[in-house]
Amino acid sequence: MDTCTLLSAVVERLRLQLPGLHVDFFPERPEKFRLNHPHGAVLVSYGKSRFGQTQDIGVVIQPQTVRLTATVVVRQLNGKDGAVAVLDQVRQCLGGWRPPDCQRDIWLVEEVFLGQTEGLWQYALTIETVTVFIQNDSPEDNPLLTQVNREEQ
Repeated sequence: MDTCTLLSAVVERLRLQLPGLHVDFFPERPEKFRLNHPHGAVLVSYGKSRFGQTQDIGVVIQPQTVRLTATVVVRQLNGKDGAVAVLDQVRQCLGGWRPPDCQRDIWLVEEVFLGQTEGLWQYALTIETVTVFIQNDSPEDNPLLTQVNREEQ
């Protein structure tokens, strides 16, 4: 699975499960981000990947542990619409869910308080899952199959 597809799947799940919040990809220019939603937002971003041992079968195939972050930006800290409650909802939505084409359910890594600025509380929830990197193999790189022999048993 490619990383953009994984990010899109996470954003879509959050949108379906948390309709009372604005859910989107983390902005290209965070300093320009303005929270226009009355309650808050969850912004999803790619963090990094770690790759496991390659399997030697003629092409590169490796397990890929992908780290994503769901940043919660809300107008209050406590209460049903506060940062703590929204973090609970995001955790329940993503923790244990297996995105398409992934080998493991998402697990939670950490939560961290990012700060409070101009009345907006910000927390980051870091999650990980495992997918598989498979090398694109161009047919012109391999010999053409020109003959097939069938053996009766």
